[in-house]
Amino acid sequence: MKFSALDHDADLSEEEFRLLRDYIHERFGLYFEDGQRASLRSRLTPRLALLGLLSFEDYYRFLRFAPQRAEEEQRMVSHLTNNETYFFREQPQLEVFGTFVLRGLKESKARRGERRLRILSAGCSTGEEVLTLAMILFDSGQFFWGWDAKVTGLDLDEAALEKAHRGIYHQNSLRAVSPPLLERHFVREGAGVRVKEPVRKLASFRAGNLLEGASYEGLRPLDVIFCRNVLIYFSDAAIQKAVGLFHEILEPGGYLLLGHAESLSRVTSAFTSIRFQGAVIYQKPEGGPA
Repeated sequence: MKFSALDHDADLSEEEFRLLRDYIHERFGLYFEDGQRASLRSRLTPRLALLGLLSFEDYYRFLRFAPQRAEEEQRMVSHLTNNETYFFREQPQLEVFGTFVLRGLKESKARRGERRLRILSAGCSTGEEVLTLAMILFDSGQFFWGWDAKVTGLDLDEAALEKAHRGIYHQNSLRAVSPPLLERHFVREGAGVRVKEPVRKLASFRAGNLLEGASYEGLRPLDVIFCRNVLIYFSDAAIQKAVGLFHEILEPGGYLLLGHAESLSRVTSAFTSIRFQGAVIYQKPEGGPA
């Protein structure tokens, strides 16, 4: 017997909540506080309905033992994360990236005779941040003529990554894009827009879990990591693990940029904070432990 999401009224008991919360935390680092039981229930109820399951205990067992558990994990992730993103989000920090960070990296690499630049958007969702960074990189005019420059997006949610690969965006994603930028970097496609090819060539996307070192294979060493508005969903232990991995895969002198509500002040002293008007960024010290 199947239920629709509207008439499915299974209760999420405290024990079921604990089982599912611990499973989600173990697999993805996402953490639901004790007061978020109703939120988790509302996010997962549609999955019970579509699978025809009668209880959240049944759903937990499905995730643990069903032959289709890997596919279900992917579908579940789309329900657990907000995927709230748009082009040119948190503009003050992007301005620091486009001036201070890129200029500093160009100068330090020139001194070493290097022409490779690697930027990562960790938790890239549907790709707007990746393409924003590619536009800023393109407009800087500093990383061409013999440079190997790339912006990579990494995310767990394969449905979101599918949208990123498709690359068609609509008004909600464009709300912070000025008319000149819209004209310079986008072309109309159907009811939406697509980023022009010269910028898209700088960007790529991959599926991965930012808590697993294997997800970064082939990317390191990185020069800049953006991980904005992702760690707010993580437990303290998962934040420590993620930040430790970021430190490990960043070049000495590389930069980590977090969301405006996120801070490393109680997480680690391994990065140096640099403050600007309206923005804070973190740098892995030159000559620090790799």
